[in-house]
Amino acid sequence: MQFLRKSSGLVCCLLAAFFWGTTFVAQDTAAETIPPFTFLALRSFVGAAALLLVVLVKDNRQKRKGTYVPEGGPRIKLTLLGGAFCGLFLCAASALQQFGIASNTGSPGKDAFITALYIVFVPVLSLVLGKRAAPHIYACVAVALGGLWLLCMNGSTLTTGDIQLIICSLLFACQMILVDHIGTRADAVRLSAVQFLVVGIVAAVFAVIFESPTLDGILVGWWTVLYAGILSSAVAYTLQIIGQQRTPATLASLVLSLESVVAVIASMIALSLYPTLPEIFGMLLIFAAIIVSQIPFKYKNKMSSLGDN
Repeated sequence: MQFLRKSSGLVCCLLAAFFWGTTFVAQDTAAETIPPFTFLALRSFVGAAALLLVVLVKDNRQKRKGTYVPEGGPRIKLTLLGGAFCGLFLCAASALQQFGIASNTGSPGKDAFITALYIVFVPVLSLVLGKRAAPHIYACVAVALGGLWLLCMNGSTLTTGDIQLIICSLLFACQMILVDHIGTRADAVRLSAVQFLVVGIVAAVFAVIFESPTLDGILVGWWTVLYAGILSSAVAYTLQIIGQQRTPATLASLVLSLESVVAVIASMIALSLYPTLPEIFGMLLIFAAIIVSQIPFKYKNKMSSLGDN
């Protein structure tokens, strides 16, 4: 049973990585006609609406079957507060990500690499908080980081957009650790809906203050808003929460980092941007790191229990 639960969590993280990776192409396209805060507000409201619809359908079905159990006061408070804090981290991270992508237009693979630096930030921050992983997980993180470098950096130098993406990655890591802390005690769909409502409201305020979006620009990129809102926001972030309920944060971040591989493949298909030999080698390194991270190594003394944290 424990194996099935962990496996289903990894599948959820893998699907989330797929949707996130393909969304880099959509975001790169949207940056040409839709300002960053406007795009973030629109995709978040679309995602929140989709999730609220799921909650209503789920509750109505349970009521018809007589299995509906109302959320208790403490659980509602945890969902609202947890969703609000997750939403603030996610809003800041997503805004910086969209600004970085807009600055680095035409390089979704590189943007995906820098965003995926959370595979380094998550275990480091977790270690600071006293939550350790098995030693081989840290080795896998190092190998995956090297693979990501080969995959997406390709010898280029840091730009202003890259720096924005690095900060965004740190904030994504904070959001993942927060989800790891509260995710098991809250309903995943409701928690995700609250966080996207918060993201949408905050982003909309900044859009009104700092941007001047046009209806024509939004209509040109309408499909990017729907794709990012429904699949990347509503579906993928809910899958992330469910996945992290069943998988340790450090291991989950490794699997989620596959979004960079997906982003490069999606760029090949949609934008005709083909990987070089070093980039292909980088993808193989990441895949190898993911596989090795799943091997249940046994360690002497207390080390054998670290991977369960």
